[in-house]
Amino acid sequence: MKAAQCIDEKTFIERIKPYRVLFFGDHHNKQDLHKKFARLLEDLAQSGRNISLANEWFTPKDNKALQNYIQQPNTTDIRNTTSWRESKGRNFSSYSKIYKVIQQNNGMLYGINIDNLFRKKISRGNRNLFTLEQKNFYNTLDLNLYPHKMMLAPFFSHCHSNANESAQMCKERMYRVQVAWDTYMAQQSAVLTKKLLHNDNDLFIVFAGSMHMIYGVGINARFARLSNEPFVSVVPAAHNISRAQVGTADFLIFYNNY
Repeated sequence: MKAAQCIDEKTFIERIKPYRVLFFGDHHNKQDLHKKFARLLEDLAQSGRNISLANEWFTPKDNKALQNYIQQPNTTDIRNTTSWRESKGRNFSSYSKIYKVIQQNNGMLYGINIDNLFRKKISRGNRNLFTLEQKNFYNTLDLNLYPHKMMLAPFFSHCHSNANESAQMCKERMYRVQVAWDTYMAQQSAVLTKKLLHNDNDLFIVFAGSMHMIYGVGINARFARLSNEPFVSVVPAAHNISRAQVGTADFLIFYNNY
């Protein structure tokens, strides 16, 4: 991005060779993007990288099921054994090619997302509902990262207020959940990198929606507070865009928007 250069996958793989952590943003259900990501994972594996993929779609409670899925690809359906939820924005057939590459190259899948029940507790903001562990996590939330807050502010204009809740309170509630979401995934990623990265060929990829990492103010910003491991960020862009802002990410990956 800073150099404004168009590079091929081979050059990209060489550029990121010194790094062991990669943040890769997703545009949900964009099949061409997922095909390109799958091909990139295959090329990375062929270049000698040992890949662990940490996925937003799963929680840490899913890790055992994900391990079984990797080890028994023909007998395990992760849609039935994990917290996977089929939806308009998350169709399994679009992502399965990515997971197949991980299976075929002896990689590993991990869940890093916060579970829905805890997310709802955070939305309500009632600390009496929290366990001690949840209270400790809640107290770590940084709700004052100004660039992050300003970037997301337009997306909260549609907030539907609850009873006895002002529009401002509604926006604050939505932002609180977003920060918790990013913080939890950052914490889980930091724990996993410490556990998994042992040599230069190990590669830990955080795969989540691009809004969680664009401009470096989401998961990646919070990960940087918890880990000294250098990283690069890649976010997707439709092939027909005419301009992109410097600072969007370290790299853009272009895909056909259909």
